[in-house]
Amino acid sequence: MDDQDRTPGAGPTRRKALGFGAGVAGMAAVSAGAAKAAPASAAKVDVVVVGAGFAGLTAARGLRAAGHSVAVLEADDRVGGRTKPGKIAGEVVDLGGQWVGPSQTRLLALAKEYGVATYQQFTTGRNIADLAGHRAEYEGEVPALDPAAMAEFGEVVGKLEALAASLPVPRPWQSPAAAALDEQTIETWIQANAATAAVRSALRMIVRAVLSAEASQVSMLCFAAYAAAAGGFSPLISTRGGAQDSLFEGGVWQLAAKMSADLGPAVTLGAPVTAIAQDAAGVTVQTPRGAWRARYVVVTAPPPLAARIVYDPPMPAARDGLTQRLPMGCVIKAHIAYARPFWREQGLTGLVLSDATEFGPWFDHSPPLGSAGALVGFFDGGPAQRWADRPAEERRAQVLKDVARYLGEAALHPTDYLEEVWTRAPLHRGGYVASAGPGVLTAFGPALLDPVGRIHWAGTETAEAWVGYIDGAIRSGERVAKEVSARF
Repeated sequence: MDDQDRTPGAGPTRRKALGFGAGVAGMAAVSAGAAKAAPASAAKVDVVVVGAGFAGLTAARGLRAAGHSVAVLEADDRVGGRTKPGKIAGEVVDLGGQWVGPSQTRLLALAKEYGVATYQQFTTGRNIADLAGHRAEYEGEVPALDPAAMAEFGEVVGKLEALAASLPVPRPWQSPAAAALDEQTIETWIQANAATAAVRSALRMIVRAVLSAEASQVSMLCFAAYAAAAGGFSPLISTRGGAQDSLFEGGVWQLAAKMSADLGPAVTLGAPVTAIAQDAAGVTVQTPRGAWRARYVVVTAPPPLAARIVYDPPMPAARDGLTQRLPMGCVIKAHIAYARPFWREQGLTGLVLSDATEFGPWFDHSPPLGSAGALVGFFDGGPAQRWADRPAEERRAQVLKDVARYLGEAALHPTDYLEEVWTRAPLHRGGYVASAGPGVLTAFGPALLDPVGRIHWAGTETAEAWVGYIDGAIRSGERVAKEVSARF
């Protein structure tokens, strides 16, 4: 579509002079009379992309392939967003996102393009579950609960699958059932649908594991939509065949680094976007490293961080209301290295699910080659809130204490330890995803996706599939590149 088709009239009405958006979506938010002159020194491109995570890098590649010039502005000193490389005991690990499932086809295609191989998560042996006072070892995907609770767990999972299947993604607020689901928290739903303590505890742990939040903090509509975006509840929580099926040799972060290398000087690091002004002819994007002028801008930062940018004119009420109500999850990720994977000698996979510990769940993360051992796990939700501001040595002691409770004294003697406190990271403030409390999606949901004038939104929160995952971020970048290209 030609620019003039989306440019509002220049009449000097009081409404335009005050800078109000024309309608809730703000699709024609800027008048020609409100335009501010761009700095003479501003670099000029067709599209500015804010953020060099998987969404932003994918969007930039798609726009460039369509023949448009791009500039990618990244606040951090690295690319990758909520993925990040680290090194422990000489091995490269992912401090952020790391797993991939067979239905995460966009991420797998990217890995194939760059020649990065995957290997399956280690699952040979018995897992440990300790929920509501019942401790058991089991094999497979379904945690071993108190025998009286197992049948109920299956019934509740069936209800969750049915809810997920009923929701349209990425616009779950359009479902006839949306209002009823959005007026309650996940905890409210759990209390109404699960009678046994073990099933309730298992569901709360699952919520922590996938959203890094407490069940009492998140809308049931948000949770059901999250599962819907994964193709169902089971793919979301499963290892083999699910979201935790495989890992990348050398880590997933390298894919972001390879995309950035292809984009070359179009990517600028250390350039936090402080302000975006739009007018009848384009947008001006301000950073401490200078200004960029473009026809359009794509913002890929998660909603609560995108809200920290100063917009001129201000965001419409719906968009601003949304970003005030979408907090990031709270998560701390820890890697622990050992001389050998001693739990395998006990016939254990290393996977432990426990409601009696602060740290957890954790998984085997031993190198695919060699005899060294490693575990990777999380403080999620409430535990992450409690431990984020504690000294690192106290967190380490708690991690080792919790692991030793189930894997034995050998767990107290690692060869190396590495952690990432995402909740304290100044440019991220949490992970894996921003989630909504009750009433948010039905009241403000459309603002998550709808462009505001020349500003378009991407990021894993906006994906039509695998919301909260790297695959979802890639999909959102592909979608927004097509969306913006159609406006030229």
